Amino acid sequence: MSFEQKYGESVKDMAKQAVLLIPNFVKLLYRMAGDKRVSASEKAILLGAVVYIFSPLDFLPDFIPVLGQVDDILLVALVLKRFMNSVDRSILLSHWDGKDDLLLTIDKILEFTRYILPPEVYNKVVKTAQVTRGTRGQV
Repeated sequence: MSFEQKYGESVKDMAKQAVLLIPNFVKLLYRMAGDKRVSASEKAILLGAVVYIFSPLDFLPDFIPVLGQVDDILLVALVLKRFMNSVDRSILLSHWDGKDDLLLTIDKILEFTRYILPPEVYNKVVKTAQVTRGTRGQV
């Protein structure tokens, strides 16, 4: 099943929507980093993701419109997917400003990046994230 059949929108439209969500994702990560209910080790992962997003050194340079933000969006989606399995969901949702359900948004982002990134890059990144997370759940 294609992305368009599954979600009723094109990959291009989802890419635009995901890029527009970056500020919401950064706010979510920042707020969670300041939340006393989130452990210090989880906060380190959050802060690392924020640093990567603002870093001028990216896997895909940010000056490439839309495509340059794909690595940032994928990283945020993977980090948030991890937190869906390790932090109480109510904590995540209490900090989320986006319109859509957070889990649906994350799933859509992970799915649309599959169509943008080369398959070997996507598989390596997602499988590495799964192995790193161990028994916490699957992406």
